[in-house]
Amino acid sequence: MEYRSDLSSMYNLATNSEGTSTAIGRTFAVSKVSPTTTPLPEIPYYEAVAEFLGRPIEACSRYRGQLVESVDSFHPLISALHAAFAFHHPICLSPDIIWLTLTQGLAQHINMNAEELRHHFVQHSGKLKIKVGRDDFVKGSADNPWAEVFGEFSEQIHQHIGKAHELIVANFSTTGPIERAASEVVLLDAMQSYFQYEVVSLCGIPTIKLEGTVEDWRSIAQRVEEFARFGLEWWVEPLRPILKEFVAAAEGSVNTEFWDSIYKYQGPEGSGSPYITGWVAKLFPYILNNQTSKWERMFEGKTPELPYLRNPWLNSELSPAIEARGAFPNLPSKAPFNWNYLGNVYEMEFVAGLIGVSQEPESLCLRPEIGWVVMEADREAFPTK
Repeated sequence: MEYRSDLSSMYNLATNSEGTSTAIGRTFAVSKVSPTTTPLPEIPYYEAVAEFLGRPIEACSRYRGQLVESVDSFHPLISALHAAFAFHHPICLSPDIIWLTLTQGLAQHINMNAEELRHHFVQHSGKLKIKVGRDDFVKGSADNPWAEVFGEFSEQIHQHIGKAHELIVANFSTTGPIERAASEVVLLDAMQSYFQYEVVSLCGIPTIKLEGTVEDWRSIAQRVEEFARFGLEWWVEPLRPILKEFVAAAEGSVNTEFWDSIYKYQGPEGSGSPYITGWVAKLFPYILNNQTSKWERMFEGKTPELPYLRNPWLNSELSPAIEARGAFPNLPSKAPFNWNYLGNVYEMEFVAGLIGVSQEPESLCLRPEIGWVVMEADREAFPTK
């Protein structure tokens, strides 16, 4: 048989004795064996991929569907051919499957001979860092569009390597979004000796609307000084520089670095962590004991029996070792009272404080909502005479 370099021959629409053609390919007989009617066992797609790679995965190209249960840990092309041969299954091969296999071989060769081949691809020495920013990404979320990241890296590499990009990245009639993304990862593999890849996910608060007058904020700073009379000097001291910044901002002198670290400390490594590391933690003198007993041992060598303990972050640079939003007491102020209603007495509570989060309809500015509630006490209401 003559092998032609003209790829269009693979898509001949004619039907003849050599096989059956369609608009997207050709099916032809190979061995004189009867095709099986028994499917191979399958497992969920995500589970199969994790099993093949041997460790947990952050994301994958599909989350629905099935893959053949792994019969070995070999290259999937080899595994597919082995299963097709041994169990009499037809096999489907696409330009993308073969090209991906070939370009992975090319990538392997480039990585093994990176310096000798450098002049074919880039002008720079060493590794050039390229970044893709995705502030919308949430670690562990299945909704992160990772394929877009591959494309952004691919385009940045394209600007440096020129036509070599077109050589490696697939663009066949069978190339869909997943095939394209996989091919772009092969490109990243091939160029990893010349580029360093970094995905940056940073969060932040775009603006802060500081309400009230300068005198309001000065008044708060002055009133807090009185807390020291009640044995709270250990809390007043770390509050002083914070309240000083409130007054300064109200006067028009904004310390952007300070305000950018209200919730997460904005250091060299950015803000992408699940921990609360900002100075807002210092607005709370006590935190929940059941969330932080191990931190208390670090600071005092013991675990107190009280439900709340002194906030160990007040005079320390240590960040909590767990996701810490639940460490802050979520308790509005409560005052119990008895309601003598038509001769029946009900145990009730006045409740007030920050009771939720509201959102301004136009600016979408979020505001901790101040409110009050009257409600029955924690125990069931009981009428008595």
